[in-house]
Amino acid sequence: MIIANPLYDTAFKRLIGDLDVARSLLSVLLQKEVLEVDPQVTEHLKPQNVDDQRPRCLRVDYVATIRDEKGEEQKILIEVQKATGAEDTMRFREYLAVAGYMPKETEKTPIPIVTIYFLGFQLKNISTPCLKVERQYVDMLEGRVLEAKEKFVELLTHDAIIIQTPRINTGDSPKTELEKLLSVFEQKNFVDLLGESTINYKYPIDDGYIRKMVDILHYIGTDPDERAKLDNEAYWNRHEENTTGRLLKMEEKVAEQARELADLRQKNMNIAKNLKKLGVPTNQIAEATGMTNDEIDALPT
Repeated sequence: MIIANPLYDTAFKRLIGDLDVARSLLSVLLQKEVLEVDPQVTEHLKPQNVDDQRPRCLRVDYVATIRDEKGEEQKILIEVQKATGAEDTMRFREYLAVAGYMPKETEKTPIPIVTIYFLGFQLKNISTPCLKVERQYVDMLEGRVLEAKEKFVELLTHDAIIIQTPRINTGDSPKTELEKLLSVFEQKNFVDLLGESTINYKYPIDDGYIRKMVDILHYIGTDPDERAKLDNEAYWNRHEENTTGRLLKMEEKVAEQARELADLRQKNMNIAKNLKKLGVPTNQIAEATGMTNDEIDALPT
C-alpha cells in the first residue's frame, strides 16, 4: 500500500493530529494507559522570501491524562517534535524553554513534561531505533537510587523518547506493539527515490490504530490535493538541501577543520614545551612541530 512518508510535515501533522492515533501512539511509547489527550498545536513558519511558499514547521503539544503504575490519574505535557537534520537541535531547546512556562488555557499551574523526538537522521553513538531516557533520583552521599518523587524535581526535569527513523528495521513482520508502530515510520521501500515522500508499506495490519495510521497516510499519499501539498514540501526540501543545506554543511566542515587545527596546534605547543625543557635546539623543535623560532622562544620554560 502506498503511504505518505510520515516524516514530512504535511503527513506528520495530519497523523498525530488524529486523537485516536495520538492516544494509541502515546500509550505504546509511554508504556502507560493514556486516558485522554488534549492537543495544542503550535506551528512555526520557516523563514520565507517574497516568492517562497514553503510549508510550515511544527511541533504538537498534548496535555495527556495517564494512569500511572499505582493506578492513579496524572496529567503530563507531551511534546512531540520532528526533525530531519541535526541542526534542529537548537529549535528543540527553544520549544522546551517555552513549553514548561507558557500558560495553557486548560492548566493553571505547570505540569511535568515528556518529550518525544522523531529524528530523520542517525545519532552517532546510539544504535537502537527507539531510545528511552529516564531520570533517577540518586543520593550522592550514599550512592543509592531513591524511590521517592518530588514535584519540584519533576517540574524542572523531564524524560524523553528518541526515535531514529533511519535505524528502524522491523524485518519481515513486526510482532510487538512497538515494532508495529515503528514500522509505519520506517524509512525504506520508497516509491519516489528523489523526494522520498511516499513509501510502499508492505507489512500485514492486524491492529485497529495501525490500520487508521496507514489509512490516513495512504489518503495523503494518493489524494491529488493532498499529494500536491506533499510534492510541494518535497520540492522545498530538495531546494533547502541544495542551498541552505550545502551552506550549513560547509560551515560545519570549516568549523570542524578549525577545531582540528586548534587541537593540533595545542599538541605541537605541548611537544615544543617538553622539548624545550629537555634542551633541544630551537631549530630542531621548529622542524619537529612546524612552529616558528619566535613562537618557540615565546613559550614558557
